[in-house]
Parts: sequence; C-alpha cells; structure tokens
Amino acid sequence: MMRKLSSNTRALAFPGMVAVAAMLAGCPIDEIANPEYDAGFDEGFLQDDWYWTGFDDGYYTVDGGPIYYQGSDIPYYDDGSYEAGFWDGVWYAYNDGYFVDYDYAFTIGFSEGYDAAFAIDWPQYIAGDEHIEWLDGGFSDGYNDGFSEGRIFGAYDYETGLPFDWLDAMLDYRYGTDLIVVDANNREIGTGVYGPVYLYEYGTDPMDLIKSTRVLRHPTGREVPAIRGASYAKAEAPPLSYRTLPADVRSNLSVAPTQSPRGARSLSLGTTWLQRVEAYRGTLGKAQVKPFVRGTDAGS
Repeated sequence: MMRKLSSNTRALAFPGMVAVAAMLAGCPIDEIANPEYDAGFDEGFLQDDWYWTGFDDGYYTVDGGPIYYQGSDIPYYDDGSYEAGFWDGVWYAYNDGYFVDYDYAFTIGFSEGYDAAFAIDWPQYIAGDEHIEWLDGGFSDGYNDGFSEGRIFGAYDYETGLPFDWLDAMLDYRYGTDLIVVDANNREIGTGVYGPVYLYEYGTDPMDLIKSTRVLRHPTGREVPAIRGASYAKAEAPPLSYRTLPADVRSNLSVAPTQSPRGARSLSLGTTWLQRVEAYRGTLGKAQVKPFVRGTDAGS
C-alpha cells in the first residue's frame, strides 16, 4: 500500500542530496567585478590537486570516523587582490571535489537501496531497515542517504509493476518527486521532507554541521550567503564541476558488491560502482536532468 506525494510524474537533485538551515561556508557572490580578483579566482578554481584532495577527504570520511574536511582552513583575504581571488577559487575547487564524492556515493547508495527493496517482501525489509545519518558529507554519509531514499523508490516501483530502473528513479527523485510507502509495521516512510534523510549541503564544514541543531528539511529557494567575501567576489559562482575521474578513483570504484551492508540483502545490479557513476555522469548537462546545485536541496 502506498501513495505518491508529488505533483511530478514518477516516470530530481542531490545536488536533489541536506537538509536544514545551515550557513554554507565560504561562497563568495557579489556585484563588484574586479579583473585582478577574477584572474586569481579562475586560476585557483583550475587547481585539480585541490579538487581531488577534497574528493579524497570525503571518500576517506567513513562510518562516523575522523572528518578530513579542510575547506575551513583555506586562506581567506577580504580584498580584491589576485591572491584573494586565487584562494576563493581554490575553496570552490576543494568543495566541489568534496561534494561530488558525496554525490557519487549518494548515487551508489540509491542504486543499492532501490535494488534491495525491489522485492515482494519490501514491506518487511523496510520495516527492519534503519537509516544511518552521519551528517559529515563523507562517502558513508552519501551512501546511506542515497540508500534510504532509493529503497522507497524500489518498493514503489516493484509494488506498482514498473520495470527495474534505479537511474530513472533517481533522476525523478532529483527532480523533486517524493514518495511515501507503508511498511509491515503500518508506518509511513517517505523520501524528501517525508523521510529521515538530511542531505549534506555544499560548502558546509561538517564539524559545524554535526554540532548544529537540525530542525528543518530540504529548504528551497535559498540564496547562497556571501560569507567568504562581502566586498570583493565574483558576481556568480561557477557551476559545480564534475571533473574527469583519475585512475586511482576509477580503480576504487571498480567494485560490484553482491550484498548490501544494510540488512545483508543480496544485490542483483550486476554493474560496478564506477559503471553506475558513469551512467549518472552521462545524464548531467541534459535538459531533463537537474544535478545537485549549490545552495539548494533536491528531493523536496
């Protein structure tokens, strides 16, 4: 038994992935143009080493262990100099990498949650499953956030006779489709504002996030606060960058678990994490796809 709670057809953005009213750390946006600052920003944003450091810091932040986020330590200069622009650009590059790691982990988790619940006994499975919330923006945080949202879509699709298609379901979620299902304990469990998931928010220092009291879910329409440069900054932040995966990242993602860590559930996807990430990457930039966007939350 289930019902859909969205006007959208089931047919997103984590960038559809937290939820709450927390200030984003360091997002310069301002009306003042400054060629020297802009040149520095462009140079800093192109620093791939900082991007992949951010990605790795997220990847190795697992299971509530040590948090490796370094974005709050990146130098900040409140002037219009080249150096100020450079370090603001570095901040964006680093946070892009950290956030994209979470985005990919969410994608992987969504696919496996969808698979685990796409079964005749989904009401019993969901009744015994528990969402794990780390709030640190690390790989385990993204995986569990995605898994919890994906299981609802898997259950819905199975019950309504839709074909198995985790990617189509995730894109629906990222466009804002929310669902509710009723489990074997007669509890309503849903996605987005109706579920237990707090999506990690771009540019948020996880240490501040964990300390804060989270009471709101999936706010919409917020503007990114300019707290890294009130007087000198770029007029508009660059789009979130999904950069070419290096060999070590591709190697780390070239695995295909046959069992879910959530309830020891057998998985039948038959694809590697890398293949699923690449399938998601293949949808980015297309008109019908809305990826995670800075300062907004999907699944709401």
